[in-house]
Amino acid sequence: MITIHASAVCRVRDGYTGQPLAGSALLCTLDGAPVRPLAKAGGYLVLLDLSPGRHRLSLRSHGYQEEWVDLVAGQGTQEVEVTMKPGAGYPFRGRVTRLELTVTEGGRPAAHRQLWLAAPARSELKIAQTKAPAGEVRFRLYSKAPAAAVPPGEYLIADGAGSEIVRLRGIEEELGILAAPLARDHSRGRPLLPAQRYRTDQGGRLTAVLQTACTVEVYEETAGLLASLPLEEGENRREIQR
Repeated sequence: MITIHASAVCRVRDGYTGQPLAGSALLCTLDGAPVRPLAKAGGYLVLLDLSPGRHRLSLRSHGYQEEWVDLVAGQGTQEVEVTMKPGAGYPFRGRVTRLELTVTEGGRPAAHRQLWLAAPARSELKIAQTKAPAGEVRFRLYSKAPAAAVPPGEYLIADGAGSEIVRLRGIEEELGILAAPLARDHSRGRPLLPAQRYRTDQGGRLTAVLQTACTVEVYEETAGLLASLPLEEGENRREIQR
């Protein structure tokens, strides 16, 4: 009997609209070699029978910045979210809110750093119980939108020095279901903000485009919450120091 193992499942979305991207629109390489993952409806790419160990999947598409994710293949199936960021040739309609962010450390560019940018959801989403304790994967959430309209993916629980990134699988009977346990305690009313991963270039810069003016939270896994940046419609240039 021939068995096929799904080593990784990637959900690929347009980082500006949030809509899934079809696999036919993507050019993919795995560890530098062209690869054609199995494409499924809803923007899913499935990588089969990867050799055990670390791999890098890179994705390119017209109108988007190149994106990549690091995978670890083993016995289980790794699930990852990929957001393709607008680049040259992206078909914007109307005015947008653009952020050009420069990150420095010790007076020098913080090159090739992974950061998360999180902005308010279209519909409010927040913790709805007295405390969501560390170690839990289920806790009560309040959402203005129907549960089915809340997209799965990465969120920042905005909680000051105790902020953290979580991966929300979905909401069932007013309970948020996470892919991994909470690392910290969080109290009632803490918001969950949709988050996207960015990487700084050699000069410590990154570019993000949002649909509306808002306040963006900048978070790094090793340093925590770095800044809250109020943005106006149009061009915004900001600099932060780690």
